[in-house]
Amino acid sequence: MTESNIPDALNIEYRFVDREWKMEYILARIADCERTHFELMVDRLDENHSEYNEWYEAIAAVVEEISRLKFIYRQLGGSFGAEFIDVIPTENG
Repeated sequence: MTESNIPDALNIEYRFVDREWKMEYILARIADCERTHFELMVDRLDENHSEYNEWYEAIAAVVEEISRLKFIYRQLGGSFGAEFIDVIPTENG
């Protein structure tokens, strides 16, 4: 079994999914989580609201998932800071 306690029988050798695809996939998942976090923050609940605990737990779960995905991204060799160069157009480009 691997470090994450997944039986070896469940693992496969990826022949058609390369490193670049994996990194793009993880970044897309992080972006989805960030959108979800933003949506939850827009619909922020007051601490006295009856559904505050559920809202808080949802936010905490999203934050935890982002952290997990960032860890995977770094394991794949990614680093944060250079992913979005030239995404926002400038006067020169």
